[in-house]
Amino acid sequence: MSGKAPIGGALAIEVALKAEAANSLKALGHRLDRQLTELKQLGEQVRAMAPSPARDKRLAEYEEKRRDAEYRKWTLIVQREAMGLFNHEDVEEIYRVPPKLR
Repeated sequence: MSGKAPIGGALAIEVALKAEAANSLKALGHRLDRQLTELKQLGEQVRAMAPSPARDKRLAEYEEKRRDAEYRKWTLIVQREAMGLFNHEDVEEIYRVPPKLR
């Protein structure tokens, strides 16, 4: 009996698991990209507003969405590390979370 895993057995399961993990990363990246686009637009709106209670409310919304984007980016990095990817320079470059506003 050979020591190789059968094509239809463990190897197929491993390939399916890796494909599922890759799809999960892809989906998370797409969600983060959309979220960062919305966050950038919201930040531009806040910057264009004069000081007022309405601006304060939008600023609070911006900061909440910004924290969520930071968390989602961290989640993406954790999932990448779980897959054995430890260089995150591309993640830092592609998914830049906008700065805090005042």
